[in-house]
Amino acid sequence: MKMQSWLSSAGALGLMSLLFLTPQTGAAQNGRTALPGTINFIEGQVSINGNLLNSRQEGNVSLQPNDMLSTTQGRVEVLLSPGAFLRVGNNSQVRMVSAGMSDPTIEVIRGEAMVEVDFLPKLAHLDVLERGADSTLMKEGLYRFNADQGGVAVFDGKTQIKVNDRVKELGKGHEVLLSDAKLKSVSFDTKSADELYRWSSARAGYLAEANESSARTVYTAGGWGPYGYGPGWAWNPYFATWAWLPYDGFFWSPFGYPFFSPGFVAYAPYYGFGHGFYGGRGFYPGRAGIAAAPAFRGGGGFARGGGFARGGGFGGGFARGGGGRR
Repeated sequence: MKMQSWLSSAGALGLMSLLFLTPQTGAAQNGRTALPGTINFIEGQVSINGNLLNSRQEGNVSLQPNDMLSTTQGRVEVLLSPGAFLRVGNNSQVRMVSAGMSDPTIEVIRGEAMVEVDFLPKLAHLDVLERGADSTLMKEGLYRFNADQGGVAVFDGKTQIKVNDRVKELGKGHEVLLSDAKLKSVSFDTKSADELYRWSSARAGYLAEANESSARTVYTAGGWGPYGYGPGWAWNPYFATWAWLPYDGFFWSPFGYPFFSPGFVAYAPYYGFGHGFYGGRGFYPGRAGIAAAPAFRGGGGFARGGGFARGGGFGGGFARGGGGRR
């Protein structure tokens, strides 16, 4: 996944610059930070160690090592390192193995999960365990793990899978069954979309809007850069979500949405969602790869309200209704 920027590369800043800071602008967050394992969005029946969660706990609860995150008829989004998201489908269970900032590790025990990686610094490690296998995500991309079938699929990116003494590198458009002694990979259609894929795409679009709103807020306040706030997560109260803010330039998500840094968002045009630079149309070309996802309207337990209306609100950015929910 390539960063599009006329500015310096965020990767050159190194892992130490990945701070989980909340910009203290407009609505101050009293020092709140987001760490790997933070629950970012809940839909339906979701629990941690058997204790049911509700939407009021979004952004406030984090998985600790060995915590069990379970769903029945529900789905949940979890923050990993900045720019990486875990999404867990219905009737699934995931264990938080390590919640370290530089090396979060999860284990998919039951059901299905997807990991979207929009940014992965060179020194960081993202590992997903499944049925005795360890998948190290080596590049930005989109990965699916199905513990019921024992499968690993790469929609975009690259992973290295280790099972005992066997090692297999898996690239875009390939999947493997862990039960295969030779770990033989087969190709699959990366445009095939199941329920979790569609939900993940919708969430990615929503988070792209939250990113732009937050980036404009920080840019307007002038609190970004070497003497201001570092890259990471910023709480956006109007979207009721943690927004990922890159340090520099902008990045394409594997679903075709851009994520802007505060220093670059001023160059982003004001267009309606699903038009302009979103969805690969207009000012910025869509990223080649998985899909340029269309705008998501209605359903899914969350919705964007009001479209783009310049003016007051969150840092003089966009005024939207509903805080991301209906």
